[in-house]
Amino acid sequence: MKQKLRILITGGSGFIGKELINKLYKRNIQTLSLSRKYKKKQKNIEWIKSSLKINNKSLNKIRYFKPNIVVHLAWENIPDFSKKMCNINLQNTKFFFNKILKLKSIEKIIVSGSCFEYKSKNGIKKEYNKINTSDNFPNTKNIIYEFLKKKCKKSQKIAWFRIFYAYGPGQRKESLIPYIINCTNNKKIIEIKTPFFKNDFIYVGDIINVISKSFYVNFKSGIYNLGSGIGTETKKIIEIIEKIKKIKINFNLNKNSKTKKFVASMNKTKKTFEYYKFVNIKTGLKKTLLKI
Repeated sequence: MKQKLRILITGGSGFIGKELINKLYKRNIQTLSLSRKYKKKQKNIEWIKSSLKINNKSLNKIRYFKPNIVVHLAWENIPDFSKKMCNINLQNTKFFFNKILKLKSIEKIIVSGSCFEYKSKNGIKKEYNKINTSDNFPNTKNIIYEFLKKKCKKSQKIAWFRIFYAYGPGQRKESLIPYIINCTNNKKIIEIKTPFFKNDFIYVGDIINVISKSFYVNFKSGIYNLGSGIGTETKKIIEIIEKIKKIKINFNLNKNSKTKKFVASMNKTKKTFEYYKFVNIKTGLKKTLLKI
């Protein structure tokens, strides 16, 4: 991309969004972010107080900003994935892009998809595997992806990142790793229903590194997995935290739990956005614990 980067972000105050904003701030990249809460401008980071249903005033501000990349991370009321809330997110997202994609300055659209878009939650997942159209959240994500494919001009590239099990500082307390850490800190017994499931945990900093690389790479529009490519048992996460904190953690395991592996094939993503060594689960947990 020859011209200077000018990034428009939705969901900039969320778990992944905060980390991205922080990186863009350090790199002094001009950034405009939507937030439903008022936030002060910081050097190269400017905010618009707005939902995805932008009014004319907000649209004019975006038009004047002339973004060449849109990073769409927003999803309202997580973890409410009811049919009603998914439909609200769908309509608001369509409203936003119907307005934004008319801007001639936009060259790339980067979107956070989800590993739950896959129909089967077992095995090594490749981007062409069957998708889940029966559940609210993944089906809505798929509808949005199809909408963007039709709506975008040929000159506008789409990178749809199916993010696997993200973790790191600032994650929702209801998520698995914050739950384990919170129970540990409060000396509560941890209840683990699926101790032997091997899921693909990816540190939030790695997610940001790949998204950042997409700003500069000439990629083909399409779906890209975003995980570590490695499966880690829930039980193993507890054992790693025990070693890091040098304590004994009390937990109950469902010994009748099945063994399952749900992992991203990262071949396409690494080939497209340049391979680098992802943070391993032990290092990622250390980074997370240090910032809590």
